[in-house]
Amino acid sequence: MAEENILQVSSEVVARYCNAIRDNDSEAFRAVWAGEDTDTVISQSTLYEGPTRVMEFLGMLHRVYDAIELVNDGLDAHLLTDDVAIVVFRYHTVCTRAGTGEPYGIEGLETQVLRRVGDAWKIAHIQYHGK
Repeated sequence: MAEENILQVSSEVVARYCNAIRDNDSEAFRAVWAGEDTDTVISQSTLYEGPTRVMEFLGMLHRVYDAIELVNDGLDAHLLTDDVAIVVFRYHTVCTRAGTGEPYGIEGLETQVLRRVGDAWKIAHIQYHGK
């Protein structure tokens, strides 16, 4: 796959990921992941490892926020091998805190590792940092 194509593919994967979070759609969220025991999310405070724990990450977000929108503010992606790519994007969130209804948001940088699983590109790893 050409380097310029991985930008398009990565943008599509990130968009599906962001939409699944916004919609609290567990099936769409699960579908964007590789589904391997090595799938990981490293949040600001917690490691979620394996498919079950990665799904807990989505649940945690929606316990903390009544509404959450993750916005991609600019993305770069590079092929590492024919089947692995790295994606780095700046983001901001537009959220409503659960319980209080107060608006809340962060901005930061997220790194994703994508793996080709069959004919599809899936997330294998995420680490994010917000300020």
